[in-house]
Amino acid sequence: MTSSLLAPAIVPAMQVPHTRDQHRKFRAINPFNTIEFRCPMTAKQTIKKRRYITRNLRIGDIPALLDLERKQWTQEQQATAEDFRSRIAAHPDLSGGAFCAETGELLASLFGKPTTEAEWVNPGDWQKSAALDGRVTKDKYASRCLFGISLTSVDAGAALQLIAFNYLYAVKCGNREVFLGSPMPGLKRYLQRKPGASVEAYARAARAGLPVDPQLRYYHGKGFCEVVAVRENYFPHEASCDYGAILKSKVPYPWLTPLFRWMPVSVLRSLAALAPRYAIPEDDAASAQAGSAVEPKAA
Repeated sequence: MTSSLLAPAIVPAMQVPHTRDQHRKFRAINPFNTIEFRCPMTAKQTIKKRRYITRNLRIGDIPALLDLERKQWTQEQQATAEDFRSRIAAHPDLSGGAFCAETGELLASLFGKPTTEAEWVNPGDWQKSAALDGRVTKDKYASRCLFGISLTSVDAGAALQLIAFNYLYAVKCGNREVFLGSPMPGLKRYLQRKPGASVEAYARAARAGLPVDPQLRYYHGKGFCEVVAVRENYFPHEASCDYGAILKSKVPYPWLTPLFRWMPVSVLRSLAALAPRYAIPEDDAASAQAGSAVEPKAA
């Protein structure tokens, strides 16, 4: 399994081990939100930025998807080949991948599904949220809501381009809201300091207008600002004590839908390709190419 957008969503988004060495922090601007990244500091060098290609995933991509899962998720959290086969078959237009333009390596994947807002009045665990049980139509223009099943990445630029495309595609399809399920990796440490504290209060707590939890703060930067619900035993994640928060984001610029409806998907992909080129500084390209993934700013 995995986590916004279309989160989503997507449970723990992108996780990679990192040291507490010096880090360089920079702000990446996409057409909709300000996203904050941290990448390990590397020696400054002249390097060509990596270029990415995004496209719908196919059954033949499953071996590469499984390899990506093994890099970023524990065995308990990983999606299976059958999971991927079902997602691609059910909603191929919401099953996307970002590949290195030079090597063809899969660097990021994102899966979503149509949903209805009523599903989140009393949501179940992540497995129930991600289930493809045919409760909603497959017509991409019929649903105004999406659920981000999973987002997995080993490259910040690839993830950013994939997310940017999915936002543009959501506008094209007339989607208005996106839901996702997120872990709260700061929860365990918080409860150790304050035994018996309210998990619900922690999920909604903010400092300087931003969530105190690092993962919720990360998604807040992508527009997922509303906590819809907090669920126990949502997803196996030790640092979150297996709790999860259901988040909601409003799809921006809905007035562009009539224009985007007639715009070819290839044009949207070209627009999304601008995101990592202009958002990631040149001297941090080496970090991205070395496999640094998007991660929340440390608390």
